[in-house]
Amino acid sequence: MAAIVHYLEAAAMSLIPDWAPNIHPLLVHFPISLLIAATVVDLLSLMWPARRAIRDTATWFYCAGAFMAMAAYFSGLAAAGALRVSPETGAAVTSHFMWADRTTWFFVVFASFRMTISYIWKSATRWLALLSLIGALVGLGLLLAATTHGERLVFRFGLGVASVPSTGQPWSMPERTLK
Repeated sequence: MAAIVHYLEAAAMSLIPDWAPNIHPLLVHFPISLLIAATVVDLLSLMWPARRAIRDTATWFYCAGAFMAMAAYFSGLAAAGALRVSPETGAAVTSHFMWADRTTWFFVVFASFRMTISYIWKSATRWLALLSLIGALVGLGLLLAATTHGERLVFRFGLGVASVPSTGQPWSMPERTLK
């Protein structure tokens, strides 16, 4: 069994280009583009509320975007867990993680809401479509914040695109406490 796991890990790593230290930099662009496209299609569905296919297309884009956000989230978590970082870099990684965490789980819940609207309630009311679009815009705001923090990791610290010196402490996920 261990040999199979080792083989699968080696096969997956062989698909990653030399410039990428892990798969996270390759995955992050999918949820960004899918969720933006979903919002644009959602806006179109407001213009043509009688066309259920447009609304349902937006729903499937939200679902695909949420799924890819989870893939990017977990690949980023694995990549960050393997880092040794300075205090400044560690703070930047934590900040990006916190925004990515909020964004990912927002869109998972939002995609579930959209599935409910499209396939359980089958509602085409204008107020619900408008409420959904407002929710999507809130989600895009979260996505913009997560993207901005991730961009800082790439362009300021070189994470994800360059070999980063392995000095400092291992990065760890921040404590979560309920207040």
